[in-house]
Parts: sequence; structure tokens; C-alpha cells
Amino acid sequence: MDPAEIVVGRGRDSDHVLIQVHSRMHPGSTDFWDGNWLTSPIHVKVGGFTARINAGLRIDELRDFRVALEGVYAGIKGSSIQSSMEDWIELTIECRPTGSLSISGTLADEPGMGNTLHFVMEGLDQTDIPPLVDALVAVEERFPVLGCQ
Repeated sequence: MDPAEIVVGRGRDSDHVLIQVHSRMHPGSTDFWDGNWLTSPIHVKVGGFTARINAGLRIDELRDFRVALEGVYAGIKGSSIQSSMEDWIELTIECRPTGSLSISGTLADEPGMGNTLHFVMEGLDQTDIPPLVDALVAVEERFPVLGCQ
């Protein structure tokens, strides 16, 4: 089965962050803490830099990011942060009063001891939020949050 993809940016030909969600890390687990980990490599292309890391993100973190993005889009203000428990990625999408988006992030190849890439992406606006929300919803439908917190 093809991975579910979440793209922050205007596609692979421009600056972007691509999160590919392949599967659950612990497919037999149904509890909140183990069952919600996803095998989710992250690809980044920003400026002259490209990176790929074999990250593990949680579906509940992606859901929280989506919910905050929906609020940003509805109000054309505020910010949404994708922050991973194990510090693979921190991604902030902030909507300015004009509707333009400021996107900044940090990506770590080995959280706590490896290399870190800090980046900024410009040139996006509020119209770029709905496809991102749709992609996040598709991931949630394929990998629903398990258990309760």
C-alpha cells in the first residue's frame, strides 16, 4: 500500500516538507501509548538543502496539528505547531493578518544527539491550508487514534 502523504508547501518542485506515513510502528498494540506511533519518514527541501530522516510520529500529534490549522484557517490568524514527542520535527505555521503564512521548523536526524536543520519557508498563504488539512484528515482516517488519553 502506498504511504499517506502530508505536504507542507506547494509541491515537490518547490520548498516543502513531506511526511510519508507508512504504517503503525506497533501494529498489534491497541493502547494509546504504543498503538499511536507511526512509521513516518520526513523529507525536506528548503533552499539548497534536502534531508530525509526516518522519523516516528504519533497520530494524536498530527490530529492536534490539524485541529489547530483548522482554527487558523477559520480565523485567518494564529498559529499551528506540529511538535513530535521525540523531537524529530517542530513545525510552526503562522498566519499573518494579510493571510500570508510564515512557516518555520526544526528537523533532527537523531534527536538529542545528531544534526539539526532549522528552516523557514515563505510564499504560502491561507489558501494552502485546506489541502494540508485534507491530507491530515486522510491520515487520520487511515490510522485513527487508538485508546484514550
